[in-house]
Amino acid sequence: MDRRIFLKGVLGGGALGAVPLAATAKLGEVGTMESAVMVVAQAESPEALAMARGLAAELGVRAVVASVCELGSFPGVTALLDRAGQGRVIGVMDDASALIFQQIAAARGAGLVMDTHQRIGAASLVSFAINT
Repeated sequence: MDRRIFLKGVLGGGALGAVPLAATAKLGEVGTMESAVMVVAQAESPEALAMARGLAAELGVRAVVASVCELGSFPGVTALLDRAGQGRVIGVMDDASALIFQQIAAARGAGLVMDTHQRIGAASLVSFAINT
């Protein structure tokens, strides 16, 4: 095994552990954790659902499941961002959905905190955290 591939995998796996830390960082005057963090998972990906539910359970919040249609449309993403309010959104979805979600969030003034790529079996997932 190539040393670079191994280190890349180790660093990518370690970055997942930082997502809960980024999500639980002090968010100022937002209020409770339930209002401060929202975990969004892509409904059509069992791997994304499992990862998002694990993160949500660790953070003590409920994961929000969104379809590809919601994640790939301006009205769908803006509805999710409106639901998040002034908190943090952690997303776990495929590359295309993550790109669209992040671009719409950026257009609304959200800042990207973290962006990681994982490969679970045949699935390629992106997990990210943004401040809305």
